Amino acid sequence: MYLPRCAAYFMVKEPTESTQWQNGAYNLLEWDKGVADGIEYFDIELTRLGSNGLLYGAMNVACKNYSPKSLKVYLEDVPTGDDYFVVLLNSSHGVVHTLSPRFSIVNASDATTTASASATTDTSLATFTISGSPDPTRDFATTFASEASTVLLRIGRGHVLGGVGVVVGLVIGAALTLRL
Repeated sequence: MYLPRCAAYFMVKEPTESTQWQNGAYNLLEWDKGVADGIEYFDIELTRLGSNGLLYGAMNVACKNYSPKSLKVYLEDVPTGDDYFVVLLNSSHGVVHTLSPRFSIVNASDATTTASASATTDTSLATFTISGSPDPTRDFATTFASEASTVLLRIGRGHVLGGVGVVVGLVIGAALTLRL
C-alpha cells in the first residue's frame, strides 16, 4: 500500500482569530508542525482578503526539529484592516503549507487588550519588519540564511573504510613499484 508524505500537521498558533497585530509594535508569529514531513524551510507572506494585498515577509525560515517555532514581526505603516492572513508556504514551488486564521491589524492607539497579548518583547526571537502598503512587485523584507549554503562535513563508517582501502592500495602499489 502506497502512502504519500504530506504536511498534514503544520499550523499557525499565533495570530489567532481574535488577535490584533499593532503597527509600530513587535507582534508574535508562532507555529507548530510535524516532525517527519520533509519541510525544512518555508516563506512567510501576509495577505488581505478584502483587497488586493500581498506583503512579502521572510524567506528561508528554518523549521527543523531544533529550530525556534516563533518570530517577531514588526509592522510599520501597514494599512489597518480586519481581513489579514499569514501564509506559510514554499514560494519557489507555490506550495502553501498552512494559513493562519483571519486577524486584524490596527494602529497602536486603536489596540484593545487582546492586541497586547500578541505584542511581544522577547529579545531572543528573530525579528523581521514588514512596512508600507501591499505591493506584489516588492521582494521579501528579510531572507534568513539557509544551512544549504554552508559546507557540512559528515564522515561515516563507509568513508573511513574507503579511505583505509585507498591508503592500503597506495602502499602496496608503491611497494610493488619499488621492487621492480
